[in-house]
Amino acid sequence: MTDTIAPNPFAAPASNLQAIPDAVGVPTIDEALSRGYDFGINELLGESWRRTKGTKGIIIGGFVVFYAALFAVTNILTLVLTLFGVAGVAGLGLLGGDGGMAMGAIVVFFIGSMLMMFLATALVYPFLAGINMIGIRAAAGQPVSFGEMFSHFGRFVPIVITTLLMSVLITIGYFLFVIPGIYLSVAYVLAIPLVVERGLSPWQALETSRKAISQHWFKVLGLLLILGVLMSLSVFTLFIGLLWLIPLMVLTLGVLYRTIFGVLPVASK
Repeated sequence: MTDTIAPNPFAAPASNLQAIPDAVGVPTIDEALSRGYDFGINELLGESWRRTKGTKGIIIGGFVVFYAALFAVTNILTLVLTLFGVAGVAGLGLLGGDGGMAMGAIVVFFIGSMLMMFLATALVYPFLAGINMIGIRAAAGQPVSFGEMFSHFGRFVPIVITTLLMSVLITIGYFLFVIPGIYLSVAYVLAIPLVVERGLSPWQALETSRKAISQHWFKVLGLLLILGVLMSLSVFTLFIGLLWLIPLMVLTLGVLYRTIFGVLPVASK
């Protein structure tokens, strides 16, 4: 005769939800900054190239969506600016009044146009953040899907703030004898992924990226210059080469991010 244990009527109900994977082996931000890292440019590019297999269509499709969204938002903002700009210029006398004030209105209109372009880019940056995450997931050997690029609008506000703050600081850096702008352009390259993948605040992400990249700033600069040269050479292939080079660029940043910070596992749904 076997004993059977009666179920406890007071026990908590069982859950069918799967546990979130353990982040074993993934360093914290402080650990990642303190442990240091290193990489060989040839080795990193080689791994990135191998990992583009199976991701090219997803990444190229992601960029098509990104630029389509950028085109739409830019045109909407330009239309709004044009309507208000024409009204402002007319009000200041362009249609028969003070020419000096009208010229000032035109200058303000062009400055407004540039600001609108920055704003439009910032508004669609969550799409680009999703493309970055596709590269990071692929670099970590995690499943990737086209839906990844639509998965991060929950962080819309910090992504936009990070983008605008980064643009302002880099622009100021270029005005300060160019070199600070070049330094920040490279140092901030991983700021947006840190907002998305680690949930850092805009300033934390900018500073974390800067501190990490500064450990091997010249090597990262060389990596980015090689990618820039390859992208430029695609003109000789009538830009067909971009179908391979754009995924390579995304995976290169993904492998670099994984090398420095590691990648948290994807939570099971």
